[in-house]
Amino acid sequence: MKRQISAKQLVESGVLLALGFVLSVFKIKLVAVGGSVTLASMLPIVILAYKYGPGWGTLCGFVHAMLQIIEDGGIAPPVRDAQSFLLVFLLDFALAWAVVGLLAGLLRGVSEKPQRAIAVGALAGVGGRFLCSFLSGMIIWGVYAPQGQSVALYSLAVNASYMVPEMLVTSVLGYLLFSVPVLQKQVALEAR
Repeated sequence: MKRQISAKQLVESGVLLALGFVLSVFKIKLVAVGGSVTLASMLPIVILAYKYGPGWGTLCGFVHAMLQIIEDGGIAPPVRDAQSFLLVFLLDFALAWAVVGLLAGLLRGVSEKPQRAIAVGALAGVGGRFLCSFLSGMIIWGVYAPQGQSVALYSLAVNASYMVPEMLVTSVLGYLLFSVPVLQKQVALEAR
């Protein structure tokens, strides 16, 4: 039995995706090679995944990835070939952001308390994005590793330097926001 997408769901999603886009503009650059911490720009995806489930969360994460490409100017990354370009598109954008919504949506039932489920979903979702970035660092960006340093260690260090703070900011802010009763009502689960 398919569930119809309501106008309310589309409007909420549009507003939250726009909020995520705006939050992604506010960055603290931590890594010279591209990493930065945003003002919890992934939290709107986590909220949508919590409220509407993993399928919708995955779609919203993918849409957010496309918005990130637009924000970055759609400029092609400095890669060697078309295969590397495709891998950057998938691992640094499409899959990386979609997995945020997928994992957050899959874990929405982890707790009866919305603030806990959202915090755990944020940890898992951003953790999934970290894994995609780590793989991209090993496969594509490892060429920038200092001579003699392990590519895996380089990718882990670079990606953890900004993804761990991003994960903590998103999770803690999600927990704090949805500890407020009026906000808990706004994220009442739509479908189980």
